[in-house]
Amino acid sequence: MYTEYENDFEDEELSYEPGERTSDIQLPPVMNVLLLTIWAVISLIGLAVILFGKNSVAGAILIAVPTFLGMVIKPTFSLCILMLVLPTGAGVAFRDAFSLDRGVGVALAVSFILNLVITRPRLRIGNKALWVMGLYTVWVCLASLGGPYLTYELVRAFTAVQLLVLILIVYWILQTNGERAFRWATRAYVIGTLGTIALTFITGSAVRSMEETTEQRYSATLGETTDANMLATLIAIAFLAAIYLFARDRSLFWRLLYLAAILVLPVMLLKIGSRGGLIALLITMLSPLFFVRQVARRPALAVLLLFVILLGSVSAALVVRSSGLEAPVAARLTNLRQAEEAIDTRMMPIKQALKCVAERPFGTNYYGWFEQSGLTILPHNDFFLALGVYGIPGAALFTWFVILVMLTVKRMPLGLEKLYARAVLTYLLVMGLNVGQLYQKHYWVFLGFVLASDRMAASFAAMDDEVCKIEG
Repeated sequence: MYTEYENDFEDEELSYEPGERTSDIQLPPVMNVLLLTIWAVISLIGLAVILFGKNSVAGAILIAVPTFLGMVIKPTFSLCILMLVLPTGAGVAFRDAFSLDRGVGVALAVSFILNLVITRPRLRIGNKALWVMGLYTVWVCLASLGGPYLTYELVRAFTAVQLLVLILIVYWILQTNGERAFRWATRAYVIGTLGTIALTFITGSAVRSMEETTEQRYSATLGETTDANMLATLIAIAFLAAIYLFARDRSLFWRLLYLAAILVLPVMLLKIGSRGGLIALLITMLSPLFFVRQVARRPALAVLLLFVILLGSVSAALVVRSSGLEAPVAARLTNLRQAEEAIDTRMMPIKQALKCVAERPFGTNYYGWFEQSGLTILPHNDFFLALGVYGIPGAALFTWFVILVMLTVKRMPLGLEKLYARAVLTYLLVMGLNVGQLYQKHYWVFLGFVLASDRMAASFAAMDDEVCKIEG
């Protein structure tokens, strides 16, 4: 289905980034299909060994070995695998014993290095936001040297290094492989999110967690099994991705999948019970309507947006009317006193962050924060999290990074890619006012997609101009 775009993208890549070549190892189409089929068959055998043979180790090895080889050959495939399992990072089913998305992240990094040795794709990282992200990471590492618990602080600083490497890898793969990688990775994410939702009910975690909610651990209505705010973010961004793909993709099969996601995901957001997630999504969906000039230039996009909002709202309303919401969820979404208490709880670490930065302008560091502030929680806000833990330099670099990302979105030509990138960025920023996301890998992965959307938007704009010239 991508044949009609292939030649256009090759020409666009040459004019957009001279000297660049794809990081995917180029193989004949027949060989690609054959390798994909072999991988699928072996993976199904491995899954059967796990489910029916009751041998998890052997089954995992059967799945992991061909998957890793495919990741080395095709970085696009490796990114798709990462996006497929990324929603499981909300803690579904495995708790602390094993993190599937963490394991795939390590495999992504190793396979990427091996692929670099083989293909050596040339890419000039011209987006200044990534360089500022690098400076932020350097500051985190330097600040950690002055922490009271040096070993633990260095381990936490290494997490920041890992996140920097992750966003660079995601950006590099999307930039060197173009629209095809962007579309397939986004598809994989929508599929992975729907699969994760199914997993929460199949394993019973979504049911058990209703009985596990305790005052000792904030987890909305999902108890100790699942991080509710993180799962809400993952589902909301999958909803935005489904809207984008529904408008961009011309395949009837895929559009039916996206339509199912558009109908199901808003309902799941209600069932999760994350107030911040619902508010952030509402602001995100309505925000394009404030750009009056852009709406006037592309009225069809505005009509599509209103249609999706109506469709999602009707779907959620029908479910609520027919079966209702669970009592804990309904109480959480409608209890004003509980909402006020939540705001007061979140304001405490923000006030402490201001006090800490007055005493220690260069930050308390991660573990030093708990000792310095006297609290057991971090600030539920990205800016104040950076300010309190890494001081004025950390907050300044993080703010600079966010501004550069916003400018990247601003300079994109108006189209679906710009709307998608702006929607994802808006959601992350609004959610970041309510939840600290700086240590969450999905936050940086999606920012990598936002930055890479710049090139995708330019590619499609060039294609649209070419079509207009031909039709004219």
